Amino acid sequence: MIEILSYQFMLYALIASILSGLSCSILSNYIVLRKMEFISDGAAHTAFGGIAVAIFFGWNMNLVSIITGILFAVFIYFVGKKGKISENSLIGMLFPLSMALGVIIMNLKPGYTPEIESYLFGDILMVNLTDIITLGIILLSVIFFITIFNKELKYFSYNERMAKIYGVPTELIRFLFLIAVALVVVTSVKIIGIILVTSMLITPGVIAKLWAKSINQMVIISSIFGLLSSFLGIYFSYYLDIPSGPSIVVLLFIFFLINYFLKKLIKA
Repeated sequence: MIEILSYQFMLYALIASILSGLSCSILSNYIVLRKMEFISDGAAHTAFGGIAVAIFFGWNMNLVSIITGILFAVFIYFVGKKGKISENSLIGMLFPLSMALGVIIMNLKPGYTPEIESYLFGDILMVNLTDIITLGIILLSVIFFITIFNKELKYFSYNERMAKIYGVPTELIRFLFLIAVALVVVTSVKIIGIILVTSMLITPGVIAKLWAKSINQMVIISSIFGLLSSFLGIYFSYYLDIPSGPSIVVLLFIFFLINYFLKKLIKA
């Protein structure tokens, strides 16, 4: 472990993975309860288009990714708000469009672009201090959001119709939640990868749901497993010389299997 910390790039990767893992794990509870798993997949694939644009023009990757994420969330919210087209339908149209545009843009760029493969599956070598600062700000924003709107998020997650009756500003909560998910996804792709980030936004919440009796308990449990999988994922990726994203995702699924069968055993 000391050997890993002696390398700056590994220290950056470790900190970034922990920050990203915590942000994803916290939001995963509400995604699972609201059955909005598709949105994380959509936001991740939509980010591909923004990344391709940034690479093609040589723009700041973090800034373009964040703008792309916000535009995705705003579009989903305002078009889906009309009620004629469901959020899932919109996401189902948007993410293949973004992927297609990304592929076209990258094909217009002369030469080989190895950065794209790194963004698809995650690459600890790409993480820098700016990424850590960005992920730190995003994590603090997520914590602030769920703290300020703790009661409203509970109503929103369990029963949106009842939430409206009790005067919960469900439209505001939905809008802010979409923004939060999009920002967490687009800032996490360097560590976990576009294809794999969905796992971090679903699996911790699923594990937590097996044991927790309240949302607050879910947040704590999911955060623990998000933290463990991120930390150990980077550790194994270094010593086994494998990509960080797949390492984190495989560990998360192993944690799920252990908890699932343990829960079955206790019930039996």
